[in-house]
Amino acid sequence: MQHSQLQRAFILALMLIPSLNGCEKAAISPPADEDAGEDSSSTPPIRSLQYTPNGCAYEVATPEVRRTGMGQDVFGTDRAIPEHVHVSFAGDATTTLAVNWFTDNETLATQILYGTSREAVTAASDATDNVRGQSGHYMFIANGPGTNVDETLVHEVHICGLNEDTTYYYKVGGPDHWSEVFDVATSPPLGTADAWTLAVSGDSRNNQENAWALINQQLASAGVDLHVFSGDAVFLGLLQTNWTDFFEARAGDFKVQDLMARVPFMSANGNHEGLAVNYVAQFAFPQEVSPDELAQGEEWYSFDYGNAHFVVLNDSVADSSVIAGSQATWLRADLAAVDRSVTPWIIVSHHRSFYTCRSTHSPATNLRTAWQPIFDEFAVDFVVNGHNHVYERSLPIRGLLEGEGQLAAAGPNGIPTHEAGRPSGTIYLVSGGAGAPLYDVSDECPTTFVANAVHHYLLFEFEGTTVNFRALNPLTETVLDSFTYTKE
Repeated sequence: MQHSQLQRAFILALMLIPSLNGCEKAAISPPADEDAGEDSSSTPPIRSLQYTPNGCAYEVATPEVRRTGMGQDVFGTDRAIPEHVHVSFAGDATTTLAVNWFTDNETLATQILYGTSREAVTAASDATDNVRGQSGHYMFIANGPGTNVDETLVHEVHICGLNEDTTYYYKVGGPDHWSEVFDVATSPPLGTADAWTLAVSGDSRNNQENAWALINQQLASAGVDLHVFSGDAVFLGLLQTNWTDFFEARAGDFKVQDLMARVPFMSANGNHEGLAVNYVAQFAFPQEVSPDELAQGEEWYSFDYGNAHFVVLNDSVADSSVIAGSQATWLRADLAAVDRSVTPWIIVSHHRSFYTCRSTHSPATNLRTAWQPIFDEFAVDFVVNGHNHVYERSLPIRGLLEGEGQLAAAGPNGIPTHEAGRPSGTIYLVSGGAGAPLYDVSDECPTTFVANAVHHYLLFEFEGTTVNFRALNPLTETVLDSFTYTKE
C-alpha cells in the first residue's frame, strides 16, 4: 500500500493519539459471553475482558475491542483451522506460555491441547491422562481503513504450571478444527550456565527482498531459543492486512508460522505499531501495569530467560513526559531488583536508537538523557534498537556529553574492558534490517565501531558469562560482524 509523504505523516500522527489506538486506560469489564458485543446500534460498544487463566498466577486483560469473550464451541466453515499461530511469554518463562492465532469470524472456539508426547497430542481430540487442555479468549478487532471485511477474529490462550527446560507439543483450535502440532520449549532454569541462543531483529515492514521470511527460515535452521524484536513489524499498525502479510510471509515451502509457533517472540512497540489495538490484541506479553502505562500493561515490561534479564521499553509514547517520568522510575526499580549472580546479562530493547551515525533518523537524545544514566548505573550489557533501517554496533559507552556519548575503554574488536569487575560501558546495537527499505549510514562517528546498510539479523549465543555474537545477512547468509565477549 503506497502513501504520499503527507498521508504517511497524517497516519503516523493518528497512530500516536491514544483515543484512536484502542489502548487508553478504561474500566475493565467482567468476562463477557459470546453475545457481549452485540448491540442494536450500528457500532458495537468498546469492551474489555479481564480474567485469571486456570492455573496461572497472573491476570490477563484484553485491549478495548468491539467484541470479546471466553472461547465457545462454535466453528465457521471458511478459515476455521487456526492460522498465524505464534507463542510468547506473559508470565514466568520457565513455567508459562501464551499462544495467539487467527480464524474466520464465526469460529469462537479457543482451546489448546498440550503435553510432552507428540504422538499423544496428535491423537487427542480432548484432554486425556497424557494431554492437558486449556481454554482462552477471543477478540474481534477492526481491520482498519481500505479493507473489505470489517473485523478480524483473534484468539489467545495462556498455560501455566509447566516444567522448566521442557519441550511441549501443542495444537490449538477445537474438535475437528485443530491446527497442526507444534513444539515449543520453556526457558532453561534461571541462572543456567548451559548454552542457549537469542535472536534479535527489527523493522520487518514491507519485507523487501523477502528478508523477513528468510530471517525466520534461517533462525529456524539455527535452532534459536528466543526471538526479541525491536519494533515496526508493519507499515501501519491499524491496518490488519499489513499484519496478515507479516504472519503469512514465506520462503519457498517455509512459512513464518513455522518459527513463530515454536520460538517465543517478544516485541517492543515501534512508531509504526503506534500501540494500535491490532498489535496489542495479537501478542501476549507481561501485564503488570505501572503508573501511566497504557495497553493494559504491555507498553513496557521485563522478563528473565536463562541467565539473562530482558527489559522492553516503549519510546513511541502518547505523552512524552512518561519517558523521563513514570517509565524511567519503573526502569530504575526493575533493574535495581536484578540479581546479577542469577542473570548476569542484561539486554534492553526499544525502538528508537540513542547512538546512530548519519542515517535517516538522528540519535534520540531525549531518550539518552532519560534512560542512559540508569543503564550506566546498573551496567546494562546490550541495548538493541531499530528505527534506522541499518546495522550498527557502537563502541562501549558510559556517561553523557551534549553531542555524543562518552567513549569507554574498549578491548579487541570493540568489546568492553572491565574495571574492578564492572564493564567499561554498554554496547548499543541498531538492528533495523528485517525487511524495511534500507537507509544510508556512516561509520565515521566517534561512537561507531561498525555500520552497514544491509538487511540482517542478530544471534547471541550465551554460555555462562561468555557470549558469541554474530550479525548475519539473510540474503547471502554471510557474517557482517562478530565478537566473543566474556564478563569477569
